[in-house]
Amino acid sequence: MKMTMRNICGAILGLSLAACGPALEAEEGAGQQGQSLEAGCTQLGSSITTHACTHANNSADQVSVTATSGLTASTPSISTNHKYYSATLPSGAAGTVKFRPSAAGSWAFYLTQNITLTVKDSSGTPVSPVLGHAVSATGCSLVKVAVYDLTSTTTDYEVILGTASGNLVGVVPERLEDNRVRFYQDADSDAYGNSSVSVFTACVPPAGYITQRFDCNDADASINPGVTEILGNSVDENCNGSLTN
Repeated sequence: MKMTMRNICGAILGLSLAACGPALEAEEGAGQQGQSLEAGCTQLGSSITTHACTHANNSADQVSVTATSGLTASTPSISTNHKYYSATLPSGAAGTVKFRPSAAGSWAFYLTQNITLTVKDSSGTPVSPVLGHAVSATGCSLVKVAVYDLTSTTTDYEVILGTASGNLVGVVPERLEDNRVRFYQDADSDAYGNSSVSVFTACVPPAGYITQRFDCNDADASINPGVTEILGNSVDENCNGSLTN
């Protein structure tokens, strides 16, 4: 029975990762504000990209804005979370929008065209991207992402969208800290990870890390919650805490 409940919990965890909204864990909730991109991150994981694509494909999440030529009093904001912004740019030129983070942290700007993206703080100083790469997801119009560590939540950042084909580009801002997933080390490659060794990240996890856990002996592939218990050998093969079932 205990093994069954663990499998059910694993299924529920998998479904929750696909749902709209933060993939947060309670024990780390207090420490998620104002973090910079974690060391060693070279590419965003599939979970945050899938989340961004969900908004890009949902007509109810789409907001049309008209970018201005430079920062003006009428420059539109793209600050509302979980939205896809369809930005019309000045003909044959770059366009400007504003962004004010709802929380400090690492912010990913997903784009529907491979254009230049420049972010400036309230003093006009450019903010250097900490990560950027191409995006390829089936059925999704997003093709590029750039990540910036943004610390101010009380002033606007100027976001300059480079010249785009058709003078139209889609933008989806997503905060990495709101899209992290827990991965567990699977040292014995039996598709069950060690609950005690994990990483919590929105990036591609290290090799050998998976989302399934509850392996009670990660050094022996014949021991995990998916195997059949062998009675009478004093070994808990299926990791349910019992030697009799």
